[in-house]
Amino acid sequence: MITLTIKRGRAKPLWYGHPWVYSQAVDGEREDYEPGDVVEVRDSEGRYIGRGFANPRSKIRVRIVTRRDEAVDAALLRARVAEAVALRAKLGLPSAETSCYRLINSEGDGLPGVVVDVYGDAVCVQFTALGMKRLAQELFDALEAELHPRTIYQASAGGFAALEGFSAEPCVVRGESRSSVPCVENGVKLEIEPLSGQKTGAFLDQRENRARIGSLARGAKVLDCYCYVGGFALAAARGGAASVTGVDVSARALEKARAHAELNGVGPFELVEADVFRYLEGARARSYDLVLVDPPKFARAQKDLEAALKGYRRLNALALATCKEGALYATSSCSQLVDMAEFERMLAGAAQDAGRRVTVLHGASQGPDHPVPPGFPEGRYLKFVLCRVS
Repeated sequence: MITLTIKRGRAKPLWYGHPWVYSQAVDGEREDYEPGDVVEVRDSEGRYIGRGFANPRSKIRVRIVTRRDEAVDAALLRARVAEAVALRAKLGLPSAETSCYRLINSEGDGLPGVVVDVYGDAVCVQFTALGMKRLAQELFDALEAELHPRTIYQASAGGFAALEGFSAEPCVVRGESRSSVPCVENGVKLEIEPLSGQKTGAFLDQRENRARIGSLARGAKVLDCYCYVGGFALAAARGGAASVTGVDVSARALEKARAHAELNGVGPFELVEADVFRYLEGARARSYDLVLVDPPKFARAQKDLEAALKGYRRLNALALATCKEGALYATSSCSQLVDMAEFERMLAGAAQDAGRRVTVLHGASQGPDHPVPPGFPEGRYLKFVLCRVS
């Protein structure tokens, strides 16, 4: 097995739990291994750190899979999947109220380069690293053995595939071919389309935050910006909101949100096809009791960060202007490069721009079915802040 050595003074993050070896940390780049190979990682004094998937094409040179002296093979995958199933069971997943959840959260479940989401009796797999993709069949075997799903889907890998050097088209890889799958989240009925939706078909990381919003929505006039297929809007409506307005630029997403509203028998439920910035610019000031902002990722690379923060500030200033005196306001960011402290500074600036006073009531990240290793801030990508506005 090829060994990559870490430069002197660069191994500390790895010893403290960080699962990525960056290219700049490798001492003397080698050319005798292939993208996706499993390599051994040692520090400058020769001490064993672990084994993982290597890729000379990526700035993340190695994704650590194990800190033990063990093979990265089908047996390890089966053990990691079984551990993940047992952990979700301890978290109460699945349940009668929730049958959609994340089963494998990449590094957090010891299988870097892949996420696996469960939707009722189906699972959807998204590969983000070549090394894991090369073990796809072994992973599918483990999922079949542990869960016995009716369908295993593969989601598109998006930009990760081109960077890592593999292809992954949306398709049914095993089991029954179905375009949609019924499931339930916090008692809300859903029809998920793994082959045509965003990510694996839904954004499961906000599940607990949606439940919180549902508990606060009774009697409120609600505005949900970037509502996608319902999400927060459905939670608010089911929680007894007086009215719900959802805004999204995607007609297809709104069509699905409308179907979800009908499926759950909730209303009044108004859906508006519009660019959120443009909608907010024309929205009536101080007219909503509960406002939600959950935009797509603004910062995909470090070079995008400054522009992203300006975009978040403008968006949040516009949204804060629509809040009534004493309204609740929930804002999110899924940009990994924006940490919580930076996000709250942005929010303070947005409040200043809008001439409003904001008090933070609650801050959160993704739910416990999205675990992360210690010492890995990149893994805690989601920021969710609930505020009072005056």
